[in-house]
Amino acid sequence: MSDGDQLSLFDTQPEEDEGLPSSTPMQTVAGLSIDSSLAASLTAWLEARRRAGLSENTLKNYGHDIQLLVDYAGAGVSVGALDTRTLNDYLDWMRNRRDVPCSDKTYDRRVTALKSFFRWLTPAVTLPSNPAEAIVNVSVRSPLPTILTETEIEQALAAAHRIRQTEKKPDIRPYILFTFVLHTGLRKGECVRLVLNHLDISDASNPHLYVRYSDKRHRHKERKVLLDSDWVAEYLEYATEYGVTEKIFPWSVRRLEYLLEDITNAAGLEKHISFDMLRWTSAVRDWRTEIEPEKLRRKMGLSKMQWGEVRRKIIKLEAGHSNQ
Repeated sequence: MSDGDQLSLFDTQPEEDEGLPSSTPMQTVAGLSIDSSLAASLTAWLEARRRAGLSENTLKNYGHDIQLLVDYAGAGVSVGALDTRTLNDYLDWMRNRRDVPCSDKTYDRRVTALKSFFRWLTPAVTLPSNPAEAIVNVSVRSPLPTILTETEIEQALAAAHRIRQTEKKPDIRPYILFTFVLHTGLRKGECVRLVLNHLDISDASNPHLYVRYSDKRHRHKERKVLLDSDWVAEYLEYATEYGVTEKIFPWSVRRLEYLLEDITNAAGLEKHISFDMLRWTSAVRDWRTEIEPEKLRRKMGLSKMQWGEVRRKIIKLEAGHSNQ
């Protein structure tokens, strides 16, 4: 990751960064105390993240970002001596007084690393409070994503029905895929990986699916998502027609994208329907139902670190959507 790179908040999720592995309770770390040096604490933090399963490349980037704080404050300074004012002075130095340029994206990423480090360090050495908690991460404001209006959703659904019922070559797949992502908000990769035992439709009044990840770094994305009962009835017809025996959507990512493009073309929309567009549209629709923010965060499979920026965008999108 270069200095100009930025952690994405939505599609390409950063690796989970909320301290020790889930199997290890947040507690003091052997050999560390409030009097430990910043350099020693950095080494211990990186080792904890390595045990959590982070890649060597990610560890290298984390180490580089926090090493700048070590260079600024001094390797021997005790972590107990670092307060919010010191951290803000450090950030001002990095942004305005260091002789090396620091882009907005780089600054944003380094603040994220700083917050992550102290989120782990505070309980690890029993700091009285987290000095990075009050630091404001002035994120780079990327453009808002594009979502579908309710009118466009109706047009897309009508087009999907026409594709499904055409006399020449009826195809239920675009309808099944479109309605599935619109309701669940799953990521593209999550849709492709879904298999039969991830679905639980035995109870018609409470159908749901489980999003699973084999890589423990992404455990925060695992979740239970409710399914629409009407969709389940349509799915059973689809599964029978296409002989679904393992993967729910047994086609390549490119082929699934073409299915959504078929709806775009049939509906005559200027917007090109994509997984990302449907995921954001799903989030905004859920927000409008006044779903509890924490429930929406979990449904979307976002870490708490990612949720702040995503929530801000959802609120702006909902406001604009309501005015259309």
